[in-house]
Amino acid sequence: MRNWAFLGVVVAISGCSWLSSPSLPNVTSPPQFNSSTSDYKSIESLPYLAWWQQFKDPQLNNLIESGLKSNLDLSIALSNLEQAQGQLKQIQLSWIPLVNLYGGFSSNPGFGAPGTFYGAWPQYTLNIAKLIEQQKLANYNLEMMRAMVDGVRLTLIGQVSSGYFTLIAQQEQLRLLNQLNTDLSALIVLRQQEIKIGIKDNIDLADLLSRQKLVLAQLAIAEHNILLSKNALRYLLNQNPGQIKTTDNFAQLNFTAFKPGGLPVNVLQNRPDLKIAEYALKAAHTNVGVAYANLFPALQLDAFFGGVSATNSFATPGTYGPFQDEYVNWGINPSTFGQIEAGKGAYQAQVYQYIQTVRKILKDVDNAFSANRQYTSNYQDTQLAWQDLASKYKLQQGLYQIGTLSYPQLLESKIQLDNLMLSVNQARLQQAISLVNLYQDLAGGYKYQNVESTSQLTLD
Repeated sequence: MRNWAFLGVVVAISGCSWLSSPSLPNVTSPPQFNSSTSDYKSIESLPYLAWWQQFKDPQLNNLIESGLKSNLDLSIALSNLEQAQGQLKQIQLSWIPLVNLYGGFSSNPGFGAPGTFYGAWPQYTLNIAKLIEQQKLANYNLEMMRAMVDGVRLTLIGQVSSGYFTLIAQQEQLRLLNQLNTDLSALIVLRQQEIKIGIKDNIDLADLLSRQKLVLAQLAIAEHNILLSKNALRYLLNQNPGQIKTTDNFAQLNFTAFKPGGLPVNVLQNRPDLKIAEYALKAAHTNVGVAYANLFPALQLDAFFGGVSATNSFATPGTYGPFQDEYVNWGINPSTFGQIEAGKGAYQAQVYQYIQTVRKILKDVDNAFSANRQYTSNYQDTQLAWQDLASKYKLQQGLYQIGTLSYPQLLESKIQLDNLMLSVNQARLQQAISLVNLYQDLAGGYKYQNVESTSQLTLD
Protein backbone atom coordinates (compact mmCIF):
# COMPACT_ATOMS: atom_id res chain seq x y z
CA MET A 1 0.00 0.00 0.00
CA ARG A 2 2.88 2.32 0.81
CA ASN A 3 4.35 1.60 -2.62
CA TRP A 4 1.10 2.63 -4.29
CA ALA A 5 0.95 5.81 -2.22
CA PHE A 6 4.56 6.64 -3.05
CA LEU A 7 3.92 5.99 -6.74
CA GLY A 8 0.87 8.21 -6.57
CA VAL A 9 2.88 11.05 -5.07
CA VAL A 10 5.60 10.72 -7.72
CA VAL A 11 3.14 10.65 -10.61
CA ALA A 12 1.12 13.53 -9.16
CA ILE A 13 4.25 15.65 -8.94
CA SER A 14 5.25 14.72 -12.48
CA GLY A 15 1.77 15.72 -13.63
CA CYS A 16 2.10 19.27 -12.37
CA SER A 17 3.17 20.42 -15.84
CA TRP A 18 -0.20 19.21 -17.14
CA LEU A 19 -1.96 21.28 -14.50
CA SER A 20 -0.47 24.50 -15.84
CA SER A 21 -1.96 26.58 -18.66
CA PRO A 22 -1.41 24.91 -22.07
CA SER A 23 0.66 26.61 -24.75
CA LEU A 24 0.06 26.54 -28.51
CA PRO A 25 2.52 25.07 -31.02
CA ASN A 26 4.74 27.65 -32.68
CA VAL A 27 3.74 27.52 -36.35
CA THR A 28 5.49 30.00 -38.62
CA SER A 29 3.41 31.87 -41.17
CA PRO A 30 4.55 33.97 -44.14
CA PRO A 31 4.51 37.79 -43.86
CA GLN A 32 2.03 37.94 -46.74
CA PHE A 33 0.18 35.68 -49.14
CA ASN A 34 2.05 34.83 -52.33
CA SER A 35 -1.01 35.18 -54.56
CA SER A 36 -2.13 38.51 -53.13
CA THR A 37 -1.27 41.80 -54.84
CA SER A 38 -1.39 45.47 -53.97
CA ASP A 39 -4.89 45.60 -55.48
CA TYR A 40 -6.22 43.73 -52.46
CA LYS A 41 -6.76 46.11 -49.53
CA SER A 42 -6.38 44.82 -45.97
CA ILE A 43 -9.29 45.33 -43.57
CA GLU A 44 -8.54 44.81 -39.89
CA SER A 45 -12.22 44.66 -38.90
CA LEU A 46 -13.25 42.32 -41.72
CA PRO A 47 -15.19 39.92 -39.42
CA TYR A 48 -17.51 42.82 -38.49
CA LEU A 49 -17.98 44.05 -42.05
CA ALA A 50 -21.25 43.33 -43.88
CA TRP A 51 -19.38 43.05 -47.18
CA TRP A 52 -22.42 41.83 -49.14
CA GLN A 53 -24.07 45.24 -48.70
CA GLN A 54 -21.64 46.72 -51.25
CA PHE A 55 -23.82 45.22 -54.02
CA LYS A 56 -26.81 47.28 -52.85
CA ASP A 57 -29.18 44.40 -53.50
CA PRO A 58 -32.03 44.44 -50.94
CA GLN A 59 -33.01 40.85 -51.74
CA LEU A 60 -29.51 39.57 -50.95
CA ASN A 61 -29.47 41.58 -47.72
CA ASN A 62 -32.86 40.19 -46.69
CA LEU A 63 -31.83 36.61 -47.40
CA ILE A 64 -28.72 36.89 -45.23
CA GLU A 65 -30.68 38.59 -42.43
CA SER A 66 -33.28 35.83 -42.57
CA GLY A 67 -30.66 33.10 -42.66
CA LEU A 68 -28.90 34.45 -39.57
CA LYS A 69 -32.23 34.32 -37.73
CA SER A 70 -33.74 31.07 -39.02
CA ASN A 71 -31.01 28.66 -40.15
CA LEU A 72 -31.20 25.35 -38.26
CA ASP A 73 -27.46 24.65 -38.35
CA LEU A 74 -27.00 27.94 -36.52
CA SER A 75 -29.78 27.04 -34.08
CA ILE A 76 -28.04 23.71 -33.38
CA ALA A 77 -24.73 25.50 -32.77
CA LEU A 78 -26.41 27.97 -30.41
CA SER A 79 -28.05 25.09 -28.54
CA ASN A 80 -24.67 23.40 -28.16
CA LEU A 81 -23.32 26.69 -26.81
CA GLU A 82 -26.14 26.80 -24.27
CA GLN A 83 -25.30 23.24 -23.24
CA ALA A 84 -21.64 24.20 -22.73
CA GLN A 85 -22.71 27.16 -20.60
CA GLY A 86 -24.78 24.79 -18.45
CA GLN A 87 -21.86 22.40 -18.06
CA LEU A 88 -19.64 25.25 -16.89
CA LYS A 89 -22.26 26.34 -14.39
CA GLN A 90 -22.52 22.75 -13.16
CA ILE A 91 -18.77 22.72 -12.41
CA GLN A 92 -18.92 26.14 -10.75
CA LEU A 93 -21.76 25.02 -8.48
CA SER A 94 -19.69 22.01 -7.40
CA TRP A 95 -17.78 24.36 -5.08
CA ILE A 96 -20.96 24.70 -2.98
CA PRO A 97 -21.43 22.08 -0.22
CA LEU A 98 -24.25 19.55 -0.50
CA VAL A 99 -26.87 19.75 2.26
CA ASN A 100 -29.10 16.76 3.09
CA LEU A 101 -32.08 16.94 5.41
CA TYR A 102 -32.84 13.90 7.58
CA GLY A 103 -35.51 12.75 9.98
CA GLY A 104 -36.34 9.30 11.43
CA PHE A 105 -34.97 6.62 13.75
CA SER A 106 -31.50 5.09 13.99
CA SER A 107 -29.85 2.65 16.35
CA ASN A 108 -26.48 2.87 14.60
CA PRO A 109 -23.86 2.64 17.35
CA GLY A 110 -21.42 4.55 15.18
CA PHE A 111 -23.60 7.60 15.75
CA GLY A 112 -24.17 6.84 19.42
CA ALA A 113 -27.51 5.06 18.88
CA PRO A 114 -29.34 8.40 18.55
CA GLY A 115 -32.83 6.92 18.43
CA THR A 116 -35.33 9.37 16.98
CA PHE A 117 -33.57 12.23 15.24
CA TYR A 118 -33.91 15.09 12.80
CA GLY A 119 -31.41 17.56 11.36
CA ALA A 120 -29.33 18.85 8.46
CA TRP A 121 -26.13 17.24 7.22
CA PRO A 122 -23.88 19.51 5.07
CA GLN A 123 -21.28 17.45 3.17
CA TYR A 124 -18.29 18.69 1.26
CA THR A 125 -16.08 16.30 -0.73
CA LEU A 126 -13.51 18.38 -2.53
CA ASN A 127 -10.57 17.46 -4.80
CA ILE A 128 -9.39 21.02 -5.32
CA ALA A 129 -6.92 20.25 -8.11
CA LYS A 130 -9.49 18.21 -10.04
CA LEU A 131 -12.24 20.78 -9.66
CA ILE A 132 -9.94 23.57 -10.89
CA GLU A 133 -8.99 21.51 -13.95
CA GLN A 134 -12.61 20.58 -14.65
CA GLN A 135 -13.59 24.25 -14.57
CA LYS A 136 -10.76 25.13 -16.97
CA LEU A 137 -11.90 22.29 -19.26
CA ALA A 138 -15.50 23.53 -19.20
CA ASN A 139 -14.31 27.05 -20.05
CA TYR A 140 -12.32 25.79 -23.05
CA ASN A 141 -15.30 23.76 -24.25
CA LEU A 142 -17.49 26.85 -23.93
CA GLU A 143 -15.08 28.95 -25.99
CA MET A 144 -14.91 26.19 -28.57
CA MET A 145 -18.72 26.22 -28.87
CA ARG A 146 -18.64 30.01 -29.33
CA ALA A 147 -16.12 29.60 -32.13
CA MET A 148 -18.33 26.93 -33.71
CA VAL A 149 -21.24 29.39 -33.74
CA ASP A 150 -18.99 31.91 -35.49
CA GLY A 151 -17.93 29.22 -37.96
CA VAL A 152 -21.53 28.37 -38.82
CA ARG A 153 -22.34 32.05 -39.31
CA LEU A 154 -19.34 32.46 -41.62
CA THR A 155 -20.31 29.41 -43.67
CA LEU A 156 -23.97 30.44 -43.82
CA ILE A 157 -23.19 33.92 -45.14
CA GLY A 158 -21.02 32.39 -47.87
CA GLN A 159 -23.63 29.78 -48.78
CA VAL A 160 -26.47 32.31 -49.03
CA SER A 161 -24.37 34.76 -51.05
CA SER A 162 -23.11 32.08 -53.45
CA GLY A 163 -26.59 30.61 -53.75
CA TYR A 164 -28.16 33.97 -54.54
CA PHE A 165 -25.55 34.93 -57.14
CA THR A 166 -25.90 31.50 -58.72
CA LEU A 167 -29.67 31.88 -58.86
CA ILE A 168 -29.72 35.28 -60.54
CA ALA A 169 -26.92 34.17 -62.90
CA GLN A 170 -29.02 31.16 -63.90
CA GLN A 171 -32.03 33.40 -64.44
CA GLU A 172 -29.88 35.60 -66.69
CA GLN A 173 -28.66 32.48 -68.48
CA LEU A 174 -32.26 31.42 -69.06
CA ARG A 175 -33.04 34.82 -70.57
CA LEU A 176 -29.97 34.64 -72.83
CA LEU A 177 -30.80 31.11 -73.94
CA ASN A 178 -34.33 32.19 -74.82
CA GLN A 179 -32.88 35.06 -76.85
CA LEU A 180 -30.54 32.64 -78.63
CA ASN A 181 -33.43 30.29 -79.33
CA THR A 182 -35.47 33.16 -80.74
CA ASP A 183 -32.66 34.19 -83.08
CA LEU A 184 -32.06 30.60 -84.15
CA SER A 185 -35.79 30.15 -84.84
CA ALA A 186 -35.80 33.28 -87.00
CA LEU A 187 -32.79 32.05 -88.96
CA ILE A 188 -34.37 28.60 -89.39
CA VAL A 189 -37.49 30.18 -90.87
CA LEU A 190 -35.34 32.14 -93.34
CA ARG A 191 -33.36 29.02 -94.27
CA GLN A 192 -36.60 27.11 -94.87
CA GLN A 193 -37.79 29.91 -97.16
CA GLU A 194 -34.47 29.87 -99.03
CA ILE A 195 -34.75 26.11 -99.51
CA LYS A 196 -38.21 26.54 -100.97
CA ILE A 197 -36.94 28.91 -103.63
CA GLY A 198 -33.89 26.76 -104.30
CA ILE A 199 -31.05 29.01 -103.17
CA LYS A 200 -30.06 26.87 -100.16
CA ASP A 201 -29.90 23.13 -99.47
CA ASN A 202 -30.90 21.12 -96.39
CA ILE A 203 -27.34 20.90 -95.02
CA ASP A 204 -27.41 24.37 -93.43
CA LEU A 205 -30.92 23.77 -92.12
CA ALA A 206 -29.92 20.49 -90.48
CA ASP A 207 -27.03 22.22 -88.73
CA LEU A 208 -29.34 24.97 -87.44
CA LEU A 209 -31.94 22.48 -86.24
CA SER A 210 -29.22 20.54 -84.39
CA ARG A 211 -27.94 23.73 -82.72
CA GLN A 212 -31.48 24.65 -81.70
CA LYS A 213 -32.05 21.24 -80.11
CA LEU A 214 -28.92 21.73 -78.03
CA VAL A 215 -30.22 25.13 -76.91
CA LEU A 216 -33.59 23.60 -75.99
CA ALA A 217 -31.76 20.97 -73.93
CA GLN A 218 -29.82 23.74 -72.15
CA LEU A 219 -33.08 25.58 -71.47
CA ALA A 220 -34.50 22.55 -69.69
CA ILE A 221 -31.36 22.17 -67.56
CA ALA A 222 -31.35 25.91 -66.78
CA GLU A 223 -34.93 25.77 -65.53
CA HIS A 224 -34.07 22.76 -63.37
CA ASN A 225 -30.98 24.49 -61.97
CA ILE A 226 -33.05 27.54 -61.08
CA LEU A 227 -35.42 25.30 -59.13
CA LEU A 228 -32.49 23.65 -57.33
CA SER A 229 -31.00 27.05 -56.41
CA LYS A 230 -34.32 28.32 -55.05
CA ASN A 231 -34.83 25.21 -52.95
CA ALA A 232 -31.25 25.34 -51.67
CA LEU A 233 -31.72 28.93 -50.51
CA ARG A 234 -35.06 28.18 -48.87
CA TYR A 235 -33.47 25.20 -47.10
CA LEU A 236 -30.78 27.50 -45.67
CA LEU A 237 -33.60 29.76 -44.45
CA ASN A 238 -35.43 26.82 -42.83
CA GLN A 239 -38.29 27.04 -45.34
CA ASN A 240 -40.10 24.57 -47.54
CA PRO A 241 -39.46 24.58 -51.31
CA GLY A 242 -40.92 27.60 -53.02
CA GLN A 243 -40.14 30.90 -54.69
CA ILE A 244 -37.28 33.32 -53.94
CA LYS A 245 -37.59 37.01 -54.62
CA THR A 246 -34.72 38.24 -56.77
CA THR A 247 -33.57 41.38 -58.50
CA ASP A 248 -32.72 40.77 -62.17
CA ASN A 249 -29.51 42.77 -61.93
CA PHE A 250 -26.76 40.17 -62.28
CA ALA A 251 -25.38 41.77 -65.43
CA GLN A 252 -25.07 45.12 -63.59
CA LEU A 253 -23.31 43.84 -60.44
CA ASN A 254 -19.70 44.92 -60.09
CA PHE A 255 -17.48 42.26 -58.56
CA THR A 256 -14.25 44.21 -59.00
CA ALA A 257 -15.15 47.48 -57.22
CA PHE A 258 -13.53 46.33 -54.00
CA LYS A 259 -10.91 43.64 -53.46
CA PRO A 260 -10.54 42.48 -49.85
CA GLY A 261 -7.18 41.49 -48.48
CA GLY A 262 -5.45 40.65 -45.24
CA LEU A 263 -2.13 39.63 -43.73
CA PRO A 264 -1.70 35.98 -42.72
CA VAL A 265 -1.33 36.84 -39.05
CA ASN A 266 -4.63 38.76 -39.04
CA VAL A 267 -6.46 36.08 -41.01
CA LEU A 268 -5.30 33.40 -38.59
CA GLN A 269 -6.51 35.46 -35.65
CA ASN A 270 -9.93 35.92 -37.24
CA ARG A 271 -10.64 32.40 -38.51
CA PRO A 272 -13.19 30.52 -36.36
CA ASP A 273 -11.84 27.11 -37.40
CA LEU A 274 -8.43 27.98 -35.96
CA LYS A 275 -10.08 29.12 -32.73
CA ILE A 276 -11.90 25.78 -32.62
CA ALA A 277 -8.60 23.95 -33.08
CA GLU A 278 -6.97 26.14 -30.40
CA TYR A 279 -9.60 25.48 -27.75
CA ALA A 280 -9.80 21.79 -28.66
CA LEU A 281 -6.03 21.56 -28.08
CA LYS A 282 -6.30 23.38 -24.75
CA ALA A 283 -9.21 21.19 -23.71
CA ALA A 284 -7.23 18.03 -24.56
CA HIS A 285 -4.27 19.30 -22.51
CA THR A 286 -6.54 20.12 -19.58
CA ASN A 287 -8.22 16.72 -19.83
CA VAL A 288 -4.85 15.14 -19.05
CA GLY A 289 -4.64 17.48 -16.05
CA VAL A 290 -8.05 16.23 -14.89
CA ALA A 291 -6.76 12.67 -15.09
CA TYR A 292 -3.64 13.54 -13.08
CA ALA A 293 -5.80 15.36 -10.53
CA ASN A 294 -7.46 12.03 -9.71
CA LEU A 295 -4.17 11.14 -8.00
CA PHE A 296 -4.53 14.04 -5.57
CA PRO A 297 -6.34 13.52 -2.25
CA ALA A 298 -9.87 14.76 -1.69
CA LEU A 299 -10.84 16.71 1.39
CA GLN A 300 -13.94 15.42 3.19
CA LEU A 301 -15.83 17.86 5.42
CA ASP A 302 -19.24 17.15 6.90
CA ALA A 303 -21.28 17.95 10.01
CA PHE A 304 -24.67 17.08 11.49
CA PHE A 305 -26.87 19.70 13.11
CA GLY A 306 -30.11 18.60 14.76
CA GLY A 307 -31.83 16.92 17.65
CA VAL A 308 -31.88 13.31 18.90
CA SER A 309 -33.83 11.41 21.54
CA ALA A 310 -30.49 10.04 22.84
CA THR A 311 -32.30 7.08 24.38
CA ASN A 312 -32.34 4.77 21.40
CA SER A 313 -36.11 5.08 21.55
CA PHE A 314 -38.94 6.72 19.68
CA ALA A 315 -39.15 9.61 22.14
CA THR A 316 -39.40 13.13 20.84
CA PRO A 317 -35.91 14.45 20.04
CA GLY A 318 -34.94 16.91 22.68
CA THR A 319 -31.18 16.69 22.87
CA TYR A 320 -28.83 18.58 20.58
CA GLY A 321 -26.68 15.93 18.94
CA PRO A 322 -24.06 17.40 16.63
CA PHE A 323 -21.03 15.69 15.14
CA GLN A 324 -18.55 16.53 12.42
CA ASP A 325 -15.81 14.94 10.31
CA GLU A 326 -12.68 16.35 8.71
CA TYR A 327 -10.41 13.94 6.94
CA VAL A 328 -8.45 13.35 3.76
CA ASN A 329 -9.83 10.77 1.37
CA TRP A 330 -7.06 9.44 -0.84
CA GLY A 331 -7.50 6.45 -3.10
CA ILE A 332 -5.60 5.58 -6.25
CA ASN A 333 -7.42 3.75 -9.03
CA PRO A 334 -4.96 1.93 -11.36
CA SER A 335 -7.18 2.73 -14.36
CA THR A 336 -6.25 6.40 -13.86
CA PHE A 337 -2.83 5.70 -15.40
CA GLY A 338 -4.49 4.36 -18.53
CA GLN A 339 -6.69 7.44 -18.60
CA ILE A 340 -3.57 9.63 -18.41
CA GLU A 341 -1.89 7.84 -21.32
CA ALA A 342 -5.05 8.02 -23.43
CA GLY A 343 -5.35 11.73 -22.69
CA LYS A 344 -1.75 12.36 -23.73
CA GLY A 345 -2.36 10.62 -27.05
CA ALA A 346 -5.51 12.65 -27.64
CA TYR A 347 -3.62 15.84 -26.82
CA GLN A 348 -0.82 15.03 -29.27
CA ALA A 349 -3.42 14.40 -31.97
CA GLN A 350 -4.89 17.85 -31.29
CA VAL A 351 -1.43 19.40 -31.60
CA TYR A 352 -1.13 17.94 -35.10
CA GLN A 353 -4.71 18.97 -35.86
CA TYR A 354 -3.91 22.55 -34.87
CA ILE A 355 -0.81 22.66 -37.09
CA GLN A 356 -2.76 21.12 -39.95
CA THR A 357 -5.52 23.72 -39.54
CA VAL A 358 -2.99 26.56 -39.77
CA ARG A 359 -1.47 25.09 -42.92
CA LYS A 360 -4.89 24.53 -44.48
CA ILE A 361 -6.01 28.11 -43.80
CA LEU A 362 -2.85 29.52 -45.38
CA LYS A 363 -3.31 27.22 -48.39
CA ASP A 364 -7.01 28.00 -48.84
CA VAL A 365 -6.56 31.77 -48.59
CA ASP A 366 -3.65 31.80 -51.03
CA ASN A 367 -5.71 29.67 -53.43
CA ALA A 368 -8.66 32.04 -52.99
CA PHE A 369 -6.53 35.06 -53.95
CA SER A 370 -5.27 33.23 -57.03
CA ALA A 371 -8.76 32.07 -58.03
CA ASN A 372 -10.20 35.56 -57.71
CA ARG A 373 -7.40 37.08 -59.80
CA GLN A 374 -7.68 34.44 -62.52
CA TYR A 375 -11.47 34.39 -62.73
CA THR A 376 -11.53 38.18 -62.74
CA SER A 377 -9.01 38.18 -65.59
CA ASN A 378 -11.02 35.53 -67.43
CA TYR A 379 -14.21 37.59 -67.07
CA GLN A 380 -12.52 40.77 -68.25
CA ASP A 381 -11.02 39.05 -71.30
CA THR A 382 -14.34 37.40 -72.17
CA GLN A 383 -16.14 40.72 -71.73
CA LEU A 384 -13.62 42.44 -74.03
CA ALA A 385 -14.11 39.70 -76.63
CA TRP A 386 -17.86 40.26 -76.46
CA GLN A 387 -17.39 44.02 -76.83
CA ASP A 388 -15.24 43.47 -79.94
CA LEU A 389 -17.87 41.18 -81.43
CA ALA A 390 -20.60 43.64 -80.47
CA SER A 391 -18.71 46.38 -82.33
CA LYS A 392 -18.47 44.13 -85.37
CA TYR A 393 -22.20 43.38 -85.15
CA LYS A 394 -22.97 47.10 -84.99
CA LEU A 395 -20.96 47.65 -88.17
CA GLN A 396 -22.79 44.75 -89.81
CA GLN A 397 -26.10 46.35 -88.91
CA GLY A 398 -24.97 49.38 -90.88
CA LEU A 399 -24.04 47.19 -93.84
CA TYR A 400 -27.43 45.50 -93.67
CA GLN A 401 -29.20 48.86 -93.70
CA ILE A 402 -27.40 49.91 -96.88
CA GLY A 403 -28.09 46.54 -98.51
CA THR A 404 -24.57 45.07 -98.68
CA LEU A 405 -25.27 42.38 -96.06
CA SER A 406 -28.17 39.94 -96.03
CA TYR A 407 -30.45 39.52 -93.06
CA PRO A 408 -29.50 35.81 -92.60
CA GLN A 409 -25.84 36.86 -92.41
CA LEU A 410 -26.76 39.49 -89.82
CA LEU A 411 -28.65 36.87 -87.81
CA GLU A 412 -25.61 34.54 -87.89
CA SER A 413 -23.53 37.32 -86.33
CA LYS A 414 -26.26 37.95 -83.75
CA ILE A 415 -26.25 34.25 -82.82
CA GLN A 416 -22.47 34.38 -82.35
CA LEU A 417 -22.97 37.39 -80.10
CA ASP A 418 -25.65 35.50 -78.11
CA ASN A 419 -23.33 32.54 -77.57
CA LEU A 420 -20.50 34.76 -76.43
CA MET A 421 -22.81 36.57 -74.02
CA LEU A 422 -23.58 33.20 -72.43
CA SER A 423 -19.84 32.77 -71.89
CA VAL A 424 -19.65 36.27 -70.37
CA ASN A 425 -22.48 35.39 -67.98
CA GLN A 426 -20.74 32.17 -66.92
CA ALA A 427 -17.42 33.99 -66.44
CA ARG A 428 -19.14 36.63 -64.31
CA LEU A 429 -20.65 33.92 -62.09
CA GLN A 430 -17.23 32.30 -61.63
CA GLN A 431 -15.82 35.68 -60.66
CA ALA A 432 -18.68 36.27 -58.20
CA ILE A 433 -18.22 32.88 -56.51
CA SER A 434 -14.46 33.41 -56.28
CA LEU A 435 -15.06 36.75 -54.53
CA VAL A 436 -17.50 35.17 -52.06
CA ASN A 437 -14.98 32.40 -51.35
CA LEU A 438 -12.25 35.00 -50.79
CA TYR A 439 -14.37 36.88 -48.27
CA GLN A 440 -15.18 33.60 -46.54
CA ASP A 441 -11.55 32.45 -46.41
CA LEU A 442 -10.56 35.87 -45.02
CA ALA A 443 -13.24 35.38 -42.30
CA GLY A 444 -15.38 38.29 -43.43
CA GLY A 445 -18.71 39.26 -41.93
CA TYR A 446 -19.40 36.52 -39.39
CA LYS A 447 -19.54 38.96 -36.47
CA TYR A 448 -22.14 41.07 -38.28
CA GLN A 449 -25.07 41.94 -35.96
CA ASN A 450 -22.96 41.28 -32.86
CA VAL A 451 -23.22 43.85 -30.09
CA GLU A 452 -19.76 45.16 -30.93
CA SER A 453 -20.46 45.06 -34.69
CA THR A 454 -19.19 47.86 -36.93
CA SER A 455 -20.99 46.50 -39.97
CA GLN A 456 -21.78 49.92 -41.45
CA LEU A 457 -18.26 50.39 -42.84
CA THR A 458 -18.38 51.67 -46.41
CA LEU A 459 -16.74 49.93 -49.33
CA ASP A 460 -17.07 52.74 -51.85
